[in-house]
Amino acid sequence: MQKNMEELISEELDGKDQMIAIEFVKFLRENNLEFIRDEGYWKDKIYFIMKYNQECVCFIAIQDPQEPHNRWTVWSEHIRSMYLKDQSVNNSLKQVGWKKVDECCYCGACEGGKSKLIFGRLFHAVCNCTFRFDNPQMEDLPFMEYMVKVRIKQIEETKCLKNAL
Repeated sequence: MQKNMEELISEELDGKDQMIAIEFVKFLRENNLEFIRDEGYWKDKIYFIMKYNQECVCFIAIQDPQEPHNRWTVWSEHIRSMYLKDQSVNNSLKQVGWKKVDECCYCGACEGGKSKLIFGRLFHAVCNCTFRFDNPQMEDLPFMEYMVKVRIKQIEETKCLKNAL
């Protein structure tokens, strides 16, 4: 039987990493995200895809041997600029978001990145995984939760548009 995310976090992460990861996973579960262990390309790693209504929201990797300096990493799925234009977002959230924009490194998730306006600031070569958190800290957690909520909103609105057609 495969271990769930919480069991893997307890086994693989310590101290603050474990506490922050468990808190984030709790938030994901409270928002009805489905946890899918990758059985394809990343099957030999601790790599999960989180989905909402069958659509990807974010990814989590734990102790990726190809990135030994990262104990755990969280990536968002593509979030359209129109969902990141809210200027009323508090300054501390904006600052974290701007620091965590995932610049394209030609990993194959996109074709070299795209320009994207994020909270009024233009970024170039943004990866299809809009945000990336390596070894997230407690101060990153509010933005990680915000990005999940925004992605869920994007999924729900896109689904409504498709249903209307």
